[in-house]
Amino acid sequence: MKKILIISGGWQGHYPDEISEQMAKLLSKHDVVIKKDLAVLDDKKYLQEQNLLIMNWTRGELNSERFETIQEAVSQGMGLAGVHGGLTSAFQANKNWQFLTGGLFVAHPGGNQTNYKVHIDQPNHPVMKGTQDFSLVSEQYYCLVDPAINILASTTFAQANHPNAVNGRITLPVAWTKRWGAGRIFYHSLGHDPKVFSLPQVKRWTKQGFEWAMSNQEEEGISCKKQND
Repeated sequence: MKKILIISGGWQGHYPDEISEQMAKLLSKHDVVIKKDLAVLDDKKYLQEQNLLIMNWTRGELNSERFETIQEAVSQGMGLAGVHGGLTSAFQANKNWQFLTGGLFVAHPGGNQTNYKVHIDQPNHPVMKGTQDFSLVSEQYYCLVDPAINILASTTFAQANHPNAVNGRITLPVAWTKRWGAGRIFYHSLGHDPKVFSLPQVKRWTKQGFEWAMSNQEEEGISCKKQND
């Protein structure tokens, strides 16, 4: 049993309470605690005892001291994960947070009724196992991303009416992993509301991604090569 901290809050349009409860159910074999206040980040010792931090906090502000507490814990081996706006739309004024997580949400052309396809780039990765390409109707996240990320799944933008459309076809990541010191980071952009989060493939990605982020090489029995990162 591992220790997992979910920090839930921020903008209520992403249903943080409901989705955090769904996350906790996916990880019910572990010791999961949900906190609804960023003040928990003031306890450095407590954070360093966690195996995984799931940030489910859209918008808001993260001061430099709290950021340093997170990045230090991740660099020492704690996993960091999140979905949709809970990670890449959190703390947008903090550039260090974006550097840590690997991406920044900037838009969702077409709104929450966009019908689009998701392509699995690495079907053999532990996070993607048991899933295949699929379509859904939801927000299609346009994120600015770090070239250091390892892309697991991607999407080509369905909406032609956005400022970058003049540059041609645009394909961007939907799910990725990243390393930070000894720690692992996992993110996917799906889960705008509880209905989308409940889709079978989204739930599977989420559970397997969270498990991956708090595992280590010995537990997985895989190499450290980029394609298995």
